[in-house]
Amino acid sequence: MSSDTTPHTLPDLLELGISLSQSKVILQASQYAKEHCDPMVYNHTLRTACWGLIIAQKVPHFSNVDRELVVVASILHDLGWAKTKELLSNDKRFEVDGANAAKDFLSKNDTREGQKWDEARLQRTWDAIALHTTPSIAVHAAPEVAVTHLAVVAEFMGPALALGPDQPKLITLDEYKAVTKVFPRTGFTFEGLKGLMCGLCRDKPETTYDNFVGRFGLNYGLDGNGKDKEKFAEALEASQFVHLAKFGLDQLEALDSQ
Repeated sequence: MSSDTTPHTLPDLLELGISLSQSKVILQASQYAKEHCDPMVYNHTLRTACWGLIIAQKVPHFSNVDRELVVVASILHDLGWAKTKELLSNDKRFEVDGANAAKDFLSKNDTREGQKWDEARLQRTWDAIALHTTPSIAVHAAPEVAVTHLAVVAEFMGPALALGPDQPKLITLDEYKAVTKVFPRTGFTFEGLKGLMCGLCRDKPETTYDNFVGRFGLNYGLDGNGKDKEKFAEALEASQFVHLAKFGLDQLEALDSQ
């Protein structure tokens, strides 16, 4: 743990109705993320928490969402990108690494009046983090999972984010500017993201073949500049389920005919 004894605080954006200092566990999660993530990732997670609160205020379906859980999940959602390598695995997607690290952290810390989160809240947090890059599932899951996912999407869409083509925008330009003024982008650009994603393709490629991360390896190679693109593409193609399905079912069909 950090030797800094200065009490950890977070600013509130009261003009937006946002309070990030509302509970002990939020401050604990923020301190943990700050310790284990670089400034680019840390600020990204705090902006994500703000977007989650803004979205929860505006969408009636999310009116009863567990806001504390959404904020905590948002702040911890990218522990899978941690600079502290002891938090990471060699064989799991970064989303699962993040979910596991968050659940482990929360299960070991008192969060409110000396009480720990119960298993249901821990699992809901795990789900929100593990599914935050899987829209085809997350938007149909529990409200906290859906809000966390939408908050992450807001990091890429900003004031253009809406629930559908004919739906109102979820974040105003003024809200966007207010949040990014307090928590600036600090390198969270496409180049910054590309570096992270290509690093995953290089360091644990098998975890990227069945998800969007693999597209970065296909497009930009293992160093972001094309290194080993062809080799990566061959490995990704060989791993596709269609090949396993054909091989396995053909073998079983032959077995059935014996």
